[in-house]
Amino acid sequence: MTGATEGMKGGGYYDANSSFQAKVAASGDALLEQAVAALAVPADAPVTVADYGSSEGRNSIATVTTALSLLSARRAAGFAVLHNDLPTNDWRGLAANLAGPGSYLWRFPDTRTLFAPRSFFEPVTLPATVTLGTSGSSAHWLSRQPAGLDMPRSLYRSDAPPDQRAKILSQAAADWEAFLAARAEELQPGGVLLVQMLGTDGAPDPARVSAAGLLKLMNSCALALVDEGEIPADVYARYAFPVVPRTVDEATAPMTGSLADRLDLLHCGLNDVTSPYEAALARTGDVAAFARDYAAFTRAFSESSLRDGVFRFAKAGVDVVTDRFYAMMQDALAARPEAYPFEDLTLSVMVRRRR
Repeated sequence: MTGATEGMKGGGYYDANSSFQAKVAASGDALLEQAVAALAVPADAPVTVADYGSSEGRNSIATVTTALSLLSARRAAGFAVLHNDLPTNDWRGLAANLAGPGSYLWRFPDTRTLFAPRSFFEPVTLPATVTLGTSGSSAHWLSRQPAGLDMPRSLYRSDAPPDQRAKILSQAAADWEAFLAARAEELQPGGVLLVQMLGTDGAPDPARVSAAGLLKLMNSCALALVDEGEIPADVYARYAFPVVPRTVDEATAPMTGSLADRLDLLHCGLNDVTSPYEAALARTGDVAAFARDYAAFTRAFSESSLRDGVFRFAKAGVDVVTDRFYAMMQDALAARPEAYPFEDLTLSVMVRRRR
């Protein structure tokens, strides 16, 4: 694996354990309506919707369905939908979802569907061909591990030593600019991109950083494996979990800098999306179900990166230690369900390609 992750856990696992990501997508419906209202509908060309970071497709298909409905209301016709993700994505699962009863193809059967198996940190389709771009719960991933990390007791940007945090944030800034530059090339003049990702309020002390409580638990479980000699300490020191929530200032910087001549900023803001796992616990009191579902949610998005970056070096073997790690998480959540909350700040960014 050359990048930070090979994608979400496939075989239907991510779809079954991404209720939080589905809530994030639904929270952006009003912004999606604004995005469609703000874009220029091509008068003599097909309308192309590009979804960046589609995974197995349950959540992105719902977003695309809403987008096509909104575009139809603007009398757009001749739809093409481009689904983008890494070459290692579960493309078979996405194809099965597109053929299923929840697909937009049932409502818009003449739509042409395209797959783009390529990193979204580079162009994935032809220049000036995308009318509307969407990306949900994906753009916070890094393209690669930052070079030269030395974090023997830390896993995440929020608890990294200041000098190491600077390396992580530098990689995140370069990746975000590369992501937006690629979209600026692909968007038609007047085309709009809506991105939802993890955010942070950037407060000096204490900062609210999305998923910091969850990463605290992940770090605790991983360090237990390091301290017992199961995972080499030098391997762990070189690894940071490659997800970086951004501040509003960090998100808007390219639109006031290198991309100011190509992209107009239409919206950038933070909103809270509550954890469905904690909501279910408050409603039912079922601690075992909470621990199981919260751990499965974590495994769905994190397993690929942790397996390649850390667990493949384990003495007991990658599969054994991977299963053990998530079992440790589940046990800790069952023992102290209040100790590791999933606080979210969803950062939404909307830009339009200059004419």
